[in-house]
Amino acid sequence: MNQSRLAIVIPAYKPDFLDETLASLASQVNKGFTVYIGDDCSPYHLYDIVCKYESLIQIIYHRFDTNLGGKDLVAQWERCIAMSKDEEYIWLFSDDDVMEPNCVAEFYKSIEQTKNSYNLYHFDINIINEDGEQVSVCPAFPEIKNDWDYYEIIMNPQYSTYVVEYIFSRKVYEQNGGFVNFDLAWGSDKATWTVFCGDDGLYTIPSAKVNWRRSGKNITPDMTKPILERKMMANCEFLCWAYKRFYNVHPMIFNLNRKQLIRRMGMTKRFIGKECFDNIIDNFFSVHGHEEFRKQTLLRIFLSHYKNAFFSSKIGLSIKRLIR
Repeated sequence: MNQSRLAIVIPAYKPDFLDETLASLASQVNKGFTVYIGDDCSPYHLYDIVCKYESLIQIIYHRFDTNLGGKDLVAQWERCIAMSKDEEYIWLFSDDDVMEPNCVAEFYKSIEQTKNSYNLYHFDINIINEDGEQVSVCPAFPEIKNDWDYYEIIMNPQYSTYVVEYIFSRKVYEQNGGFVNFDLAWGSDKATWTVFCGDDGLYTIPSAKVNWRRSGKNITPDMTKPILERKMMANCEFLCWAYKRFYNVHPMIFNLNRKQLIRRMGMTKRFIGKECFDNIIDNFFSVHGHEEFRKQTLLRIFLSHYKNAFFSSKIGLSIKRLIR
């Protein structure tokens, strides 16, 4: 029996910040965890970085013979999790983010205080840049009592959430057959955490944070047309998935999802092609119904698009500075 109750799983590919990630694990006050690193057939020599920490923390490293993350990121997550053993809890981390030194200690304190009554534990986050400098502090999560509470929160643009801020029980992971899978894993984490919340909600761990890194090395800020079109299609699939899950109990989800569609499409319309745009609108209304709102939705997207385009211009930026 593995004495550690926590598996920290890192699907690894990039070397850029892996050293910093592992240093943050090695600096944990409580080292009651095992780190599983799944090298996704990286062209870089990741083990040269990993080996420096093998005497400091318990690490199990495996290099896969084929690259999977480039085709199916969720499948890569899941094969890395399959490396883990019998730990009760799983923390899917990344090869570029870092955790504060007391994260593991506060996690263990939280599961003791809550008597293991949650399947999903959560850290609030800071955002750091490529140099490790904090660039923003994300608003703290409110109390989340169930899956619908969680879904409403992540639909609120005030809140940011990323895969690395959650620890989940192996039990709930296995009961639900792993992650909900969307292209590029875009929305997969949010859908999965929604499922894992169930009727119990989640518990946000106090007094410790995860630092999520915004850089040109990850997919989140990638605004190239091919990637952005795939993201927007996946985002539509996520909204449709959520509609099917909640509509019978929470019919107000139509308005919630439509607002999200308008906001996202207004931000990205100038970067995607007409065919992609039309497919997203068709897919959204084919699942959500309410065709009577299609024209109004298109109008609001176009208005939002021109507003975003204006405020991205030199004149718009000047006006923004004046009204701040």
